Amino acid sequence: MPKMPCPNCGSSEEFEPLRDDKEKAHVREHKPKWTRLNAYYRCSRGSCRRFQRLGDVNDGDSFPEPEK
Repeated sequence: MPKMPCPNCGSSEEFEPLRDDKEKAHVREHKPKWTRLNAYYRCSRGSCRRFQRLGDVNDGDSFPEPEK
């Protein structure tokens, strides 16, 4: 897994591919049509919700909090 700076955690963390179709749908909804979903990774730290493009800390956001 690649290690990148995570703005949410404030440290360098390991990132993993998007986990499921729900995460992919969220990224697709917030990025242009031509975006390659396999270029986006999510922070693997337990409670972090950050996703970002591999190699670009500025191209990312956070997933919404899970519904309770």
